[in-house]
Amino acid sequence: MKVLKSVFIATCALFNSRDGDTSVHNSPAWPLINYFHQRCDSMVAVKLPLPCNPFFHSPVAVRYVNGRLTDSRKLPAVLSFPFAIDDNEIRRDKTYLRLKLRDILAIFWFVLFWRGKYELFIGVESVAAIIGGILKKMGLVNKTVYYISDWSPVRYKNPVLNWLYIKTDLLACRWSDFIWNYTYTISEARRDILQFDMDKIGKELWVPFGFIPDGVTLPDEKDIDRRRMVFCGGLGPENGVDLIIESLPLVKEQIPDIKIDIFGSGSEGENLKRGAEDLDVTDCITWHGYVSDRKEILSHYLRASISLAPYAPLENSVKKYGDVMKIRDSIGCGLPVITTTVPPSHKEVQEKMLGEVIDFTSQALSAAIIRLLTNDEYYFAMRRRVIAASKEGLWENIYGRTLDAMGYDTSVIYSKGDEH
Repeated sequence: MKVLKSVFIATCALFNSRDGDTSVHNSPAWPLINYFHQRCDSMVAVKLPLPCNPFFHSPVAVRYVNGRLTDSRKLPAVLSFPFAIDDNEIRRDKTYLRLKLRDILAIFWFVLFWRGKYELFIGVESVAAIIGGILKKMGLVNKTVYYISDWSPVRYKNPVLNWLYIKTDLLACRWSDFIWNYTYTISEARRDILQFDMDKIGKELWVPFGFIPDGVTLPDEKDIDRRRMVFCGGLGPENGVDLIIESLPLVKEQIPDIKIDIFGSGSEGENLKRGAEDLDVTDCITWHGYVSDRKEILSHYLRASISLAPYAPLENSVKKYGDVMKIRDSIGCGLPVITTTVPPSHKEVQEKMLGEVIDFTSQALSAAIIRLLTNDEYYFAMRRRVIAASKEGLWENIYGRTLDAMGYDTSVIYSKGDEH
């Protein structure tokens, strides 16, 4: 096994402050830094801000030496200012070309600032991975990784923009030694839909989204509410909340005291509430709205018996290629899941018997709910399997088996360094 002496990471991040504090859960930034700074002598991580409100424009890089944080720097204002976007114009669902140019400049600037050669370069998204390929050609990097965190063969409605997106994906695949895909369906789509020559791209590995426990302690079986369900996600067409509402009258006939906590907001919120009133199931539902405190959401996961993730089989649903967080969080909390065949993780749920995979009908959903909430022997056997599987979904284990497949030693050589 090769020893990882030095690693350079270029990753997207949601910033919490101008000092470079990043959100722990919504991007790979924190998990990457947390894992790698303990396993190499030198690590540099460039955190590239994603559009959000408030938006902090300057990329921030941190440097660890022998497991300790030795430096934290922003891209100089004179270099980041030309790419500024007015706060009133920020849209999280929009791709800004100027920010891609900013990211390219930032990666090169920090590589030159901390001069050195790196054993491994990890680039999150295609532009960063392409830069990694260039650095390898320059002799500054030995091996490169293209890390996919958000992907679809039809990412943009604009055909020209989507063509450019696919071409950058292809170039990143060809210039990378390894490709870390969130789901196996990404590889299948490249081969079957996009017709990539799979012999000319890097070695693909499945690297799903991990679970951060945040101090989670799984409750005893006797402390679970056997009449409570939970849903967390956007209140839009693809997440299937309308199907949940439609299934409740049938469930209520069998389980009169059924309850569900619904977390999230979205375009269909008011219509869904009216639909619940029309079906006389409002008393079953607690609408929490959008909740930013993840620990509060997890506390409801821990209290409930099942998690609902009935994704709609829409033609262009991005859920076909993403590793959905609600399923990962559910498994991490020991919570069996009811889902459809839309998200790739449904195969894991099905093969490991971590829940039920259903057709997208209210009858199928209500039958699965009733089965899980009324058959204790069936349910608790499933819950024990989920708890056993939850350990596999920790970031440390995911990155560990990935590096092992790449031929690298995954031993911890330094204790946890300073906070980042």
